[in-house]
Amino acid sequence: MKKFIIQIVGILSIILILLLVFDLTYTTVYKNANPRTKFQYLRSLKNTKVNYIFLGSSRVENGIDPFIMENKTQKKCVNLGYEAAKLGDIYYVLQLLKWYNIASDTVFIQVDYIFDIKGHSINLPYEMTPFIKESQVTKNYLIDYIGEDPSMYYVPFIRYCGSDQKIGFRDVFANLIGKKTAVVESKGYSPLRVQGNSGKHNSHFSLPASIASYSPYYEKIKKYGTANHIKIVFFCAPFCKHTKNLDYIKKLKTKIPDLYDFSNAIKEDSMFVNCFHLNEKGASKFTEILVEKIINNKNKI
Repeated sequence: MKKFIIQIVGILSIILILLLVFDLTYTTVYKNANPRTKFQYLRSLKNTKVNYIFLGSSRVENGIDPFIMENKTQKKCVNLGYEAAKLGDIYYVLQLLKWYNIASDTVFIQVDYIFDIKGHSINLPYEMTPFIKESQVTKNYLIDYIGEDPSMYYVPFIRYCGSDQKIGFRDVFANLIGKKTAVVESKGYSPLRVQGNSGKHNSHFSLPASIASYSPYYEKIKKYGTANHIKIVFFCAPFCKHTKNLDYIKKLKTKIPDLYDFSNAIKEDSMFVNCFHLNEKGASKFTEILVEKIINNKNKI
């Protein structure tokens, strides 16, 4: 019996050592690879200054061209929008800017119907997972906000096994050999190279009929910005003219009085992929509209 117990302990010890080795290897690769994901790109900006930082959902990711901002202002700009991001995601990314010591003149945060809704980004959680032990912010985001099993923090290699399709061996190998994506060269911008089509502006593109009385993460973002001397500008990106309940933005301005409302800034259907997302041509035009506010300083942004 004693020999059997010793064998079991030995096997478990070997398994634990292997898990530790795999965990350390995968994590080291992710930490030292050239950025392939937007989160790796964010980390690569540590200890630098980026004059203008854009945060938000895919309506930022697909709708703000940092190169136009830079050409017009001669200041550095990055697009850190995430697909399906909510205000909770944005709140944690804002904290990470401080954690990685990324200074800025202004952080632009796009707000619309996400003021009301819960949930989280599609891509940010798994992009952040290899770095869960890097800071308290990443741990809080994945464990407390996303609701991941704490074992992914405390048990080595579990987080990679649980997300094998996203951050498993294939992706680790791509990081190891330096296989590039467009994220660095595009400064986080992901243009939608699709021609506008008014036929895609269907009736299901509707803003909420009512607005929540209170948004806890909006309040947290405001307080965090004030406490850490971060200049935050809230804005709403364009919707197509076919969008239902567009008066929602008027209600939103009662909650965010300093909101810059660009919801009606672009009229042409040809500038949209659908009612919520600009195509590349529309993104260029919208960025130029927004940048004029900065160049002319009409609104003291």
